[in-house]
Formats: sequence, structure tokens, C-alpha cells
Amino acid sequence: MKKIKKAQVSKDVENAKNKAALDGDIKTYFTERDKTINIGIGKKEDTRAIAEAEAEVKEMLYKASLKDVEIDPNIEPMFNTLFLTARRNRVRTESGLLMASSLIDGNAQIDFAENQVVMAAGPQVQQALTGSEVVIDFESMRVKLSENMSQKVKKDSEIKVPIIVINDTEYIHVSERNLKYISKKV
Repeated sequence: MKKIKKAQVSKDVENAKNKAALDGDIKTYFTERDKTINIGIGKKEDTRAIAEAEAEVKEMLYKASLKDVEIDPNIEPMFNTLFLTARRNRVRTESGLLMASSLIDGNAQIDFAENQVVMAAGPQVQQALTGSEVVIDFESMRVKLSENMSQKVKKDSEIKVPIIVINDTEYIHVSERNLKYISKKV
């Protein structure tokens, strides 16, 4: 039996097919890359829009928190606890720039200002009387996260500010131990 040799023409046809497939792969690669880049720009725009909306909501909460609403005199905190105003941090400057320090403090996001006014004091409170301005120690409110092993190993923590709502108004509910100092006495 005779063996038929492959002709040069069949080799050339096979090489041309391989080259066409490679060219197609290269074109497909660049097309996919361009789509990914365009999607990335879209994601950037979405992220910017979300951040803008969040800053707008925080600015509205900040403006609403500036009003001090008196607590009903019949409502009194227990023992050595206090009800403080829930003033929030300012998010934007007067010119509209975002203030990064108001958004994140270390790893914890703190929405509330350190300086607050005492709206009501429990019967065993000794120094921070109603009407005093105090500075909160947010580090004393830090709680270790332990939902999963990763958080336990990394020793992740977050600051939990105890908020209580009385007559549709937010107040921070803390004890005297959660205060750094009194900044303005009555």
C-alpha cells in the first residue's frame, strides 16, 4: 500500500486556518476587554452616584439632628444613665466638599458627634446634669465582632452607639462611664 504524502497546499491551508483562528481570538480578546473597561466606567459612575446619595441623606440627618427637642419631664433615665442629644457629624463643608474625617474614624464609621447635650439624667448621676455639654468616649462603646472565625482571628470590632427613640426623637442612651469629660457645666 502506498502512503500518500501531505501536499504543501494542505499544510498551507491548515496554517491559514490556525492563523485565522488566532486573529479571531485576538479580536475577541480586545472586544471583551473594551466591554470590561466600559462596564468599569459604568460601575465608577454608579459608585459615585451612590456615594453622592448617601452623603445627601447624611447631610439631611445632620441638619435634622441640630434641633434639641426637650424630653417629657415624666420620662427619666434609670440609675446613672443619661439621655443625650443625637447630634450627627457634618458630612460636607459650606462649599460642598465631602469631609472624610466625618465619614470614617479608623476602622469604625461614627455618625454621631462627640459633643452632646444632656437632655435627661438618672437619679444617681453625680456630675453631668441636665443641660450640661459633655464629650462621649466612643472607644468605651467598641464591641468585638465574633460572627465568624475570620472576625475572631483578626479581632475586628465596631462602635455601637446605643440609640433610644422617645416620642419620634432619637437620643443617645449612655452611662456616666461612657463620658470623657464635661465641656460646659450648667
